[in-house]
Amino acid sequence: MLAPWWTGWMGLVGLVDEVEAQLAGLRLHLLQEATASAADQVIDGVRQSVRHTPSQATAVIRLAADVGDRFPLIGAALNEGSISLAQAEAIVAGLRKLPPRLTRAEIIECQKEVLAHVGTLGPSELRILASRLVEVIDPDGAEADEAKRLAREEASAHRSRFVRLSPDHHGSMRISGQLPLSDAALLSAQLDALMPAASTYQHTGEIPSRDARRADALVLLTQAAASAGELPAHGLDRPQVHITLDLATLTAGLGRVGLLGAGDGVDGVSAGEARRLACDAGLVPMVLGGASKPLDVGRANRLFTPGIRTALVQRDRGCAFPGCTAQPASCEAHHIVPWWQGGETGLGNGVLLCPYHHRVVEPDPLQSEQSQWQVHLDEVTGLPWFTPPRHIDPARRPRQHQRHRLEQLQPTAVAPPCPDPGPPESEPPDEDPPSLEELMERSAMIWSA
Repeated sequence: MLAPWWTGWMGLVGLVDEVEAQLAGLRLHLLQEATASAADQVIDGVRQSVRHTPSQATAVIRLAADVGDRFPLIGAALNEGSISLAQAEAIVAGLRKLPPRLTRAEIIECQKEVLAHVGTLGPSELRILASRLVEVIDPDGAEADEAKRLAREEASAHRSRFVRLSPDHHGSMRISGQLPLSDAALLSAQLDALMPAASTYQHTGEIPSRDARRADALVLLTQAAASAGELPAHGLDRPQVHITLDLATLTAGLGRVGLLGAGDGVDGVSAGEARRLACDAGLVPMVLGGASKPLDVGRANRLFTPGIRTALVQRDRGCAFPGCTAQPASCEAHHIVPWWQGGETGLGNGVLLCPYHHRVVEPDPLQSEQSQWQVHLDEVTGLPWFTPPRHIDPARRPRQHQRHRLEQLQPTAVAPPCPDPGPPESEPPDEDPPSLEELMERSAMIWSA
């Protein structure tokens, strides 16, 4: 009896799946080797690639390190094509939850056990199985480990909490987030209490879903908070920090910087951190005499005025460092030419940066220019460009944020109307579709090539 015609297609699809898994395994192996060899250019190329998001790049780099060092059997299975990349990611995510007290031999046994089920379980089931293998390896300690795991997950949930708002460019704002279970339960209870009844929508002719009414409840909750008049002012001022240092420490980078009001036992901050704070914080100059006795305390000097900061927000619309998604409210104004080197405070010498990237680009007088990030503004557009250090890109090719590159894209000219094609030509006779044998033969020629 002849096999159904579609069995050949199934074989080809399975072959493609196997090759895709092998390519994914090869990619992870290359990334692991690049990390071990300190090939910063390769890792930076992955992080800067526009083929995936920064979070996806971080995840694949971490996965490469795990399958190369901690879970080699999972990496070998992926290289062989016996598991998919999604299965490998799920298994590794589950194995990461195993208690750290397990020996390497026990970790190997866990990998063997979970790999025995890859033919019947999907990624979600494999993740659960991998995380619970300790019950098979050490049932006596599993209960205590479970309690510790729950405590770790609670702490991790607190660290991982976030709320993100992003426009969908169709008149709506998409809200996504993650909260610890207890906090989420409190929010859920408040939303349920404020959720309008379905009958209240009758006059609009709308029949909203429960999720839609929950969204309306969230808006009611925010309106109630705003009407209470107890919310703090936001965006009207920047932090004011009191630090003590001499000019030589600020310009040369050597010496101690005191931080007033931080409490006993605090050594202060580095000169680099002081330079970052000096970009966008209130500065209170203090003249010290002998034995550090205060002689005169001046008034706070505002470096970036609210007007200049508004202009920076309008131009940069968030952190301007390539790939960063930080919003303007969490950013700081940075002097491209430091003010302690005579740099002016204005739109032509400022750029908006999140605190992390502010530290990354803040000039260090103890290092050469080629070993640091540098910022300059385009003479034509006025938009910021970032030049990486040599250990990131030996050619030091300037980079620009994606949002600024998109703004400068110009639409192509409209093509002229097509001429009248005239009377339609006679259509060629239809050809018979290729047979399954011909398709298989073409696929074999492609693979052999």
